[in-house]
Amino acid sequence: MHPLPLRFLATGLIATAGAVLLGCASTPAASPAASGAAMARTIAALPGKPGCFWVTDFDGSWTVLNNSQLIVPDPVFSRSYLLQLFTPVPYLKFRHRLGFEVSGPDRRRICTRSLDYLLVPHWVHDPIVAVRELTAPQERRLLLQNHVKVPPGLSATGT
Repeated sequence: MHPLPLRFLATGLIATAGAVLLGCASTPAASPAASGAAMARTIAALPGKPGCFWVTDFDGSWTVLNNSQLIVPDPVFSRSYLLQLFTPVPYLKFRHRLGFEVSGPDRRRICTRSLDYLLVPHWVHDPIVAVRELTAPQERRLLLQNHVKVPPGLSATGT
């Protein structure tokens, strides 16, 4: 397992400091190291295998599982990818447009640990902390677990 990049820990520290400044410190704040360890456990528990997808293959479609996860299909290679966000995005299901800021080594692929961001216009610039390539059964299971309608072509066997 690789340690999380320093910017994720710094973002956690900034978020904690912001909560304290806004008066949300009625409960003890977690340390950045604890937040990083929790995120590492979350990433380790995700289904699928680490993967990457080409930004040019993104056709503008996605499926929101919850405020921190979405599935992005890659129609060119007939694959789907689970994206885990660093922080929850309220009302993600109601957004009509999404985009990506790619800042990885080749600036063309979205990958785990490549400093890429999910962009919600006029709203959010959130780090993507994990990209997992899903099999059809894994995708189906995630959709069912999150009470999202399963497309007819996504059978239990993956065919």
